[in-house]
Amino acid sequence: MAKKSVFIGLYLVFVLLGASIQAQSFSPRLILKEVNARRAQACSCGEQQMTAVPPLVWNERLARAAQKHADFLESRERFSHTGRRGSTVAQRVEAEGYQWMGVGENIAGGQEDEAEVVAGWMGSPGHCANIMNGEFTEMGVARSKKGSIWVQVLGRPAAGSGK
Repeated sequence: MAKKSVFIGLYLVFVLLGASIQAQSFSPRLILKEVNARRAQACSCGEQQMTAVPPLVWNERLARAAQKHADFLESRERFSHTGRRGSTVAQRVEAEGYQWMGVGENIAGGQEDEAEVVAGWMGSPGHCANIMNGEFTEMGVARSKKGSIWVQVLGRPAAGSGK
């Protein structure tokens, strides 16, 4: 039996205290395109050299898990990989019906747009390593309703799961 693995990215907070961030238009597909452009090239994630890896494909179940977590964090004014009732990213994707072999999560706060959030993740060794992890084949991403929190969920479906 293959071992399941969970990867949690380190996170950076860029929220300006007292700033009111209004939700703006958000294109999850633009983030997918930006992430795949990064994955297409070798890079350094801190001290770790990463090779180019295949592109990710969109997964709606991962996106739903990301959206629920982003909205939960915003509503509780929290910034954590721990969710409602102490849930983990693995539990959140399972609740959406995603059967996984590998799963990871990146979170961010305060970025204005898709390019800025991807650049921030790529500038953080833990986030970058998640994005460049060739084990992951799918992703979903969300921005909280008011726009202050971003959540990216990366996954590899279990063999024969039908996602």
